[in-house]
Amino acid sequence: MADLPIFRENYCLEFIYNFKIFISILNHNPMKKIKPGIITLLIILLVPTLNFGKLMAADPEEEALANLVKESSKALANYHASKDKGAVLKYFHEKMVIDFTFISVSGKVRNERISYEEFATHLDAFSHERMGRTHDIDVLKTIVHQDIGVVNYTEDYEVTFGEEVLTKGSQVITATAKKFGKTWKIIRITVVEMESEKFKGSCLCELYEGTSATGNFITKTTVPGGKNYTSNMNHFTVTKKDRGTVLINMDGENFIWENNLNIFEAKEDGSKGTKIGIGTNSYEVIQTLIKAEFSEHCTDLVLRK
Repeated sequence: MADLPIFRENYCLEFIYNFKIFISILNHNPMKKIKPGIITLLIILLVPTLNFGKLMAADPEEEALANLVKESSKALANYHASKDKGAVLKYFHEKMVIDFTFISVSGKVRNERISYEEFATHLDAFSHERMGRTHDIDVLKTIVHQDIGVVNYTEDYEVTFGEEVLTKGSQVITATAKKFGKTWKIIRITVVEMESEKFKGSCLCELYEGTSATGNFITKTTVPGGKNYTSNMNHFTVTKKDRGTVLINMDGENFIWENNLNIFEAKEDGSKGTKIGIGTNSYEVIQTLIKAEFSEHCTDLVLRK
């Protein structure tokens, strides 16, 4: 509010300037001779000054509430780096409740209620993760009645891992706050979050075992694909060699599984190449190979047999 005197002065100068133009037009054009085009010009000149009183009448409590949600969101976005729990929790009352609805990019809906204690625990877990979150807030409406206020706003976000964007989405949020003395605290939040794009996350691999012509194993892996999920089929043939060596063929590409542990790429001459990972049984070998195949899309892989 430090710029308010300048703000008021600018509008006063604009009003005086526009009023002088208005008088000049009347002096050259008596009211009875004013043309429609001149009337339109007068409206264009004077409408900004008509809004002056409304702009000057901003409620300081409404501004305080809008700043409350902006600052709390900023503190939460910065928590990954600051790990300052107090800087986040100071905006919330200890009896605060969050009603949260999450709609994934695949259309699945999850509902949960989160207490203040659970929210604080979530911060502890979040501080140990390498994922960050950026926020872009747009306050839509703020209402204050005595010591209770409600803020409705939207928030676009990105979840990142290093420089990589994992997911994008938007939230529609209604925050209810109460004034304790001179301080506003959030006492309730209702959040509906819609995930719009998912580039990387948890993947599901379904494993089918058989002896058909397509191979000993068939996998169906579901991975994030931006605005939806995609399913990918892979065929595996497992052939036992001598001296504890097993040849794994994945859709025409060969791998060497040695001594029921290490997995290597197979070179054209049949020798070992780059190490891929480890596996103590066929299922773990396939899981390791699927992880490597979809490493750009999967942060973790769940194998279902």
